Amino acid sequence: MTGNLFDLTGKYALITGATKGIGRAIAEAFADHGAAFALTSRHLDEARAAADQINQRVGREAAIGLYSDLYELDTCIAAFDAAEAQFGRIDILISNAAAVPHRFGPSTEFPIEDYRSLMLANIVNNVHFMNHAAGPMKERRDGVILATSSASGSRPSNGVFPYGVSKGGLNHAIRCLAAELAQYNVRVNAVAPGFTHTDGVKDAIRHDPSVVGRFIEGVPLRRMIEPEEIAAGMVMLASAGGRAMTGQIMLMDGGEPAPGIT
Repeated sequence: MTGNLFDLTGKYALITGATKGIGRAIAEAFADHGAAFALTSRHLDEARAAADQINQRVGREAAIGLYSDLYELDTCIAAFDAAEAQFGRIDILISNAAAVPHRFGPSTEFPIEDYRSLMLANIVNNVHFMNHAAGPMKERRDGVILATSSASGSRPSNGVFPYGVSKGGLNHAIRCLAAELAQYNVRVNAVAPGFTHTDGVKDAIRHDPSVVGRFIEGVPLRRMIEPEEIAAGMVMLASAGGRAMTGQIMLMDGGEPAPGIT
């Protein structure tokens, strides 16, 4: 294997939830590494605007904007099919969009409806969406499926119990899909961010400036993760540089503190 291991030139991708935060950083990184892709949002005008901005920045037609909503599986399927029709194939699916909790607190304070909606979007719909993408990849015997998970799905995190359960279920699904699809040369992995500097976190900081200190007390690097760092992990997993990896949940969370170390 020679050349740039992280070059995505000639690859076609679909990135969901990609107008801001981690998803937007992934889209920008894919454009910088040569990919062409569709990016989605629950607001079509925002998806198209983001695609236009990326195209202007890189000086080529790298991106198109499409509509999808993870709560509505048929819109995700339609977005995949539209992107496939546009490009001829989808080499890389990045299922970045996710349902997030609207509150934080003990598990007993979350209504059962919150559990249902998080499991529906983050596990049930995500898995069906990834299986849809896997069909043509299996036929070609080539493809990459990636998901944005969460460190809260790998170990307990205070105040986000049902979200962590939904991401833990997604992690298991990633491993199972990877095992099933490996024989077809389709790789399936996830990146699990820790406390990341997204718009949601910025809103939380505005409401409670002490939130940063509370969260990073247990982070060995003593800082938040930047969306561009998560995007770098996605580029690696999608490219030739990640060909040896499948069924992995790659934690990018600033380190896990050892027992007794703060």
